[in-house]
Amino acid sequence: CMAGGGDYTRNRRIHENKSGDTSVTGDATLTTVRKAGYSIFLQRAHAHVTTGSPGSTWTLQDSAGKKLSGPFDAGTSGAAYTLDFGPEGVQLTEATDLKIDVSGAATGILVWEAYQRQTKTLEMSAT
Repeated sequence: CMAGGGDYTRNRRIHENKSGDTSVTGDATLTTVRKAGYSIFLQRAHAHVTTGSPGSTWTLQDSAGKKLSGPFDAGTSGAAYTLDFGPEGVQLTEATDLKIDVSGAATGILVWEAYQRQTKTLEMSAT
């Protein structure tokens, strides 16, 4: 758990934890939503560029194309960026996955904290 104020673990304990980490080498789906009617909430992300490449950028977005960050400048080795959306997080478009869009040849590591929960009210039909 990354340092910071507030209880970032509460929603991940109550709802489904969707946190993770990955080596960044190109465009990738970071975590997938359970099904329609659910949304992923991104709380924090930390990006570390291990091998920079001039003109390279990284952008966090959902699979509908909604940008959640930057782009981060990934042109310099050793560059580090942190996004903090608070314990409640920022909601991705309903029923979309969390993705990273990579432009250029920079590589590195990305760690994120997120959870998913039902966001659409299900209607009961009378029979």
